[in-house]
Amino acid sequence: MSTPTVAADRPKPPAPECAPSQVGLCAKCQQPCHRYGHGGNPLCVLCRKELEEWRAGR
Repeated sequence: MSTPTVAADRPKPPAPECAPSQVGLCAKCQQPCHRYGHGGNPLCVLCRKELEEWRAGR
């Protein structure tokens, strides 16, 4: 399996605002995000936004 790639000119997502024990790497771009615990998600806010836009057909 190949490693996901993200455009080099893409901005970094904002720093996660959670306990350090709940921080993990985004499944797509490998940037730190709130991945574990209540409110956690395997995608950072930027990757999640891209996914939502893709699903909406934009």
